[in-house]
Amino acid sequence: MSLESLLQIEVTSASKFAQNPREAPSVITLTTAEQIDRYGWQSINDILYKMPGFGPGQDFDRPTVPTRGLFDSWSNNHLLHLVDGIPMNGILYGTAFTWEITPIFNAKTIEIIRGPGSALYGSNATNGVVQVNTVSAADLDKKVDIRLRTGSFNSQQADLLAAHDGEEFSAVISFSGHTTNGWEYDTLDGSGRFDAAGNPEVFRNRNQKENLYAWAKVEGKERFEGFSFQYHQQDWDFQTGHGWLWWVPDFEEDMNQQRRVFALKYAPTPKGKLNQEYLVRFERQDVSWNQRYYPDGAFEDYYPSGMWEFLDTDAEEVFVRVQFGYELGKNARVLAGFEGDRFLYKGDTEHFSNVDVNDPFFAPFPGDVNTALGPWLEYIIDEPLINTGFYAQFSSGDMINETFEVTAGLRWDESSVDFYQLGEPGRPQAEKSLSRVSPRLAAVYSMNERTTLKLMGGRAFRAPVPTELAGANTFSLASNIEELQPELITTVELMGDFILFDNINLRVNLFETEFENQIAYSTANNNLSTNVFSQTTRGLELDLVYQANQWSAFANLSLVDRVDEEVQDSTIALNEDDVAWETDTKFNFGISYTSRRWNASLAGHYHGEANRRATDIGVQELPLGVGVSLDMDRYRPQTLDSWLTADLNVEYKLSKSLTLGFRSTNLFDEDENMLIKTGPFPFDYQGEGRRTDFVMRVKF
Repeated sequence: MSLESLLQIEVTSASKFAQNPREAPSVITLTTAEQIDRYGWQSINDILYKMPGFGPGQDFDRPTVPTRGLFDSWSNNHLLHLVDGIPMNGILYGTAFTWEITPIFNAKTIEIIRGPGSALYGSNATNGVVQVNTVSAADLDKKVDIRLRTGSFNSQQADLLAAHDGEEFSAVISFSGHTTNGWEYDTLDGSGRFDAAGNPEVFRNRNQKENLYAWAKVEGKERFEGFSFQYHQQDWDFQTGHGWLWWVPDFEEDMNQQRRVFALKYAPTPKGKLNQEYLVRFERQDVSWNQRYYPDGAFEDYYPSGMWEFLDTDAEEVFVRVQFGYELGKNARVLAGFEGDRFLYKGDTEHFSNVDVNDPFFAPFPGDVNTALGPWLEYIIDEPLINTGFYAQFSSGDMINETFEVTAGLRWDESSVDFYQLGEPGRPQAEKSLSRVSPRLAAVYSMNERTTLKLMGGRAFRAPVPTELAGANTFSLASNIEELQPELITTVELMGDFILFDNINLRVNLFETEFENQIAYSTANNNLSTNVFSQTTRGLELDLVYQANQWSAFANLSLVDRVDEEVQDSTIALNEDDVAWETDTKFNFGISYTSRRWNASLAGHYHGEANRRATDIGVQELPLGVGVSLDMDRYRPQTLDSWLTADLNVEYKLSKSLTLGFRSTNLFDEDENMLIKTGPFPFDYQGEGRRTDFVMRVKF
């Protein structure tokens, strides 16, 4: 594929109508299925980690996506994940499931926006938008595609894609299954346990994983044109790595989550100037967690049998969208729409522990017997959490000038719920209501066929999600529903897009972002969901793409500077001048070659130094009542060193139907690829060692 052909593939996520990415009023990158295959990428994170602005992170067992100098926590809920325009973030934590539990085997293209998207999409679209455009039956030359993978860490994966193209309906189904022992290594934890020699004890972290994903899409044709139906079923099992309370578990935990998503959409091809879209989505999310917080004899035998908490619960959400667009002439358009969702939690199937989590001293129940606990989200049990949003957008097209286009958008969102005041006698009810306006303004100037300039500004809003608001009767989370405030993000960007030669595209982007009221778990308050700080950062992103028929390459550089910071959590030290808990420098590169039978690629990631906060270095007391102080500098450096990893992907096509492949990530087995653990703990997260996979792919 030539560069010209690549840049002509249209995107829809920037404005909700098809347009050339160079003319879109966002910093947007398009990744094709061909590029995904070239580099052997298996998840959205694989793509994000090779893009400017984003990069690898980790919290507990989970890969996260830090963005533009801002770390992200386990919830990973600052990206909006769309599939064919359908919101797919989890309903409990708002999570964008961007790691390997969400395969991309069914993707035709993936659009990634850097920066806020709340003016169109509302909450969660704070740091970016990821839209996966799935394949249709007509896109597939071969109607069955099977990929089998086996490799390091006892990993196996199977992917299946099949399609049928009928007269009135077409259908595509996909199934992916993956199991692995994961990356396990010897590590300290946050328990303050010591070995016989008086040194902090070393444990083997737990990282076994298993996940299944089934997907089906049915699209109408002829008299049913415009109708589509999707079904997503997602199941995954995992371990908590260093433990939910940073005590590496002494037993294998049974942690399982499930999602079921049904979506019905009607978006007919416009026959005039008016276009319309109607969407209804239903999601049910189930949680079955058997969590091991403390081992036998913990806290000098205060917990003789350790501590377990078992939770079997679920919640449901209904989401609707009604949207209209109208072409005014000269490619100018107006867009208006309504979105709303209703979240409902009705209680738990089972919830018990051998410890009274509501006791001031967290004492074991009499006889150390498992005893029923109160509802997990008791603040809002049987009370719907309602989110509503109205939005409008104007795009000038050629109305002002054929080379100059303005896009202006505005969205109003409100999140409201009646909740129980659990700490008051009689548990009286109160109402929490949060509303914000998210504006957006962008100007795109196409100087000539090779040069485009963009000036963009916008404000984003993220309302607290149910688990941040309503956690009770549990050690897995805690909430302060009355004081928790929404996150607010304001970003200004100036971008230049240049075609230097027929095969080279250079994009230069300057940005400044003010992120207010970031929500995270506070170790000072027993994992209470808290507004921990507000930060202002500015940076530079350089993105170079080379594309020819057989050769392709990319390189990008991200530089970030901290401008200001306000800390709202007393246990976190102020770092108003330096980026902390995340690197300020990232560099990615990749090169690939494709012939009639061979495909080979090499890609790499450079991760700059990462600074800690003053409250994470020197002698510090371990959090959560451990009662032990350690000199953190003995066990981890004050600054994490920079590191570089490389990935290799090679494939050989034996026939039109059969391809064999080999992929190695962290090719040179770099062992300094550490990711920072926030807070006063004596460990960091060790990046995965060399992984080698062998792949067989069959199409017919």
